[in-house]
Amino acid sequence: MKNPGGMSDKSLERFWNNIDWPAAEGLLTTFQRDIAFAALNRDWPRLKFSQMRLVESIEARALAVRHVCDSVAQVGIDKIKWETGADKMQAVNSLYMKGYKSTPMRLIIVHQKERTKTRYIRIPTYFDRAMQTLHAFALDPVAEVTGDKKSFAFRKGRSMQDLHAYLMRAFEMSNPPMYVIKSDVKACYASISHDWLMNNIRMNRNVLKQFLKSGHVFGGEIFPPDDFGITLGSSISHILGNMTLDGAQDAIYKGLFGRSRGVNSPEGNLIRFADDLLITAYSMKGAERILDILKSFLVVRGLALSDEKTEILKISDGFDFLSRHYRYDGVMYSAPSADAVARMERSLQELISPYRGGQKTLIEKINKKLIGWSSYHKITDAARAFRHIDNVVKSLLLELCERLNPYLTRARIISRYFYREPDGEYIYALENKPDVRVHRLTKTVLVSHLPAAIDKNPYIDNKYYETRTDSRAINNVTGKYKAIWTRQDGKCFYCGYAILKDDKKNLVLIDEARTHHLTNLAYIHEYCSTGEAEFYESDEDIKSRFDLHKFLLNLKSTKRRRKSRNKFQLLMDYFSLRKESVVTLTFKEVEEILGYSLCESALSYSSYWKPCGKFPGISACWLSNGYKIRALDLKKKRVIFERVEKLDSIEIPAFLQGRVPLAARAELKIVFDYVRKKYGL
Repeated sequence: MKNPGGMSDKSLERFWNNIDWPAAEGLLTTFQRDIAFAALNRDWPRLKFSQMRLVESIEARALAVRHVCDSVAQVGIDKIKWETGADKMQAVNSLYMKGYKSTPMRLIIVHQKERTKTRYIRIPTYFDRAMQTLHAFALDPVAEVTGDKKSFAFRKGRSMQDLHAYLMRAFEMSNPPMYVIKSDVKACYASISHDWLMNNIRMNRNVLKQFLKSGHVFGGEIFPPDDFGITLGSSISHILGNMTLDGAQDAIYKGLFGRSRGVNSPEGNLIRFADDLLITAYSMKGAERILDILKSFLVVRGLALSDEKTEILKISDGFDFLSRHYRYDGVMYSAPSADAVARMERSLQELISPYRGGQKTLIEKINKKLIGWSSYHKITDAARAFRHIDNVVKSLLLELCERLNPYLTRARIISRYFYREPDGEYIYALENKPDVRVHRLTKTVLVSHLPAAIDKNPYIDNKYYETRTDSRAINNVTGKYKAIWTRQDGKCFYCGYAILKDDKKNLVLIDEARTHHLTNLAYIHEYCSTGEAEFYESDEDIKSRFDLHKFLLNLKSTKRRRKSRNKFQLLMDYFSLRKESVVTLTFKEVEEILGYSLCESALSYSSYWKPCGKFPGISACWLSNGYKIRALDLKKKRVIFERVEKLDSIEIPAFLQGRVPLAARAELKIVFDYVRKKYGL
């Protein structure tokens, strides 16, 4: 991409609109990969050269400008905001280090009502923010190479869920540490030493100096810069903050064992999220020694631990960390903390109680809060907290409805504003559209999070992170994979038993001759795919899917096994009584026949209505009675069936009645048809 200098505004606008962004992102990735390899090999001349190539490339500059313009950012003291393509291309042409001088930042004071805390945020101009973003592109690969292994904040491919998984692992051993140091750094961003940054951060020093010494404006008065502190409003601040605290793990191990290389001890194991620290120890004396080492490490950087938030705790007594409660009682237990639940209650009350807007908008706002909260806590034992919050939401909504409708009885209010689900629970929903409803947290699938490998680098091990993104979607049952989970009702395709939160799960092809389409994929237990032996009050070893199927068909009834109930039985009975060649049903009529609402997958995905290999799902209702789908219209919510053959009745042997899966019945019909045809019966 050539530098479009000396062009008219109209030409610049056209040039901006025609930028090949995927190609620009690919080139940026190549530059960052070179920087990461140079940092890994401690090749500092090559590192400096690769960083220079990146910040001078027009592709990286264009991406930096796009990042600033796409973000929801306030303007700086110049009040300039790039809105047109011409403005953006002119900004790209001006992003050079030579002669760069930063503008003082605009100071904003934020009072946090949740924490009775005041934050001072300095807002750079659009130009300074773009320059910071450009140099963040060049610095982040260095930070990833030199960063602490178990640092999880503001790092590519890492999250709070990864931190939770490694925290649980820290105590899941035969002889776990019994103490934990919980602390954070006092006013971390506001206290970092500028001298330390200038001497230790590997980036252009003149540009870094401009970032640190820009000063700020407040109340119309310009304040000169201090010798410490970085702003929270900068695109590069989180990288500088992480790099300042990186090395804490090595310092602890050196202080305890005299060396850090090759040490991976539970004693002094540091888990960090930004400036929130958690360190394990075997004894109180060991914990106090670790604190002394950590304080010495921080003082060089101009930092200190917060006395109020630093404490040594026994894990058997439990502790809260990042809105989760952890307690050790033979095994490690985690759940949403009491404070997190209380904050959620208060947030919902502040939203619902004074609300006076439309019902649909209220549902959308509630669901946004609930889904975000459940996404964070679904990797813990959150079932009890989820039930509690569901009850809080129902109580607040009922109270709101009664206040807005003082002349209606409670029974009338419930019938008007609440929809009763098949399990008997009442859900707040639109009267004429029960599918527009408040999200139930108890319906959330609790999952066990598989954390990112701490020895992988996102700029070097690209394929690992691409594969991991897809694996997380499979394990968390999100995105396109949710339709498969709903179709199977959360049960293993092989053994038919529920896949629980702690069960590892895999996706398998139903028919290996077909493609990897969603209709040809099914969830199974991981142990079902590896062929591990299972015992059902018998000495018979079950090693394969075929043996398992055969074994279940011949298994005698036991008290601990319940008969499975076909939730589509009423719809199957409906088709068995039909005589017409064509049957047309709306989704609402299907719901009336079944006696409950269709799931979201049925309303959004055509694959729900199709047979999935040997797992026919709802399609067995019409396929087993000689009908097929002629037309399916998701927009009009209507499906048309046509008869394809007249079925003969099939006699099921008595020992199979009441225990044969729908897929097995379909297979039996094929076998009987083959026998009838072969022998002319």
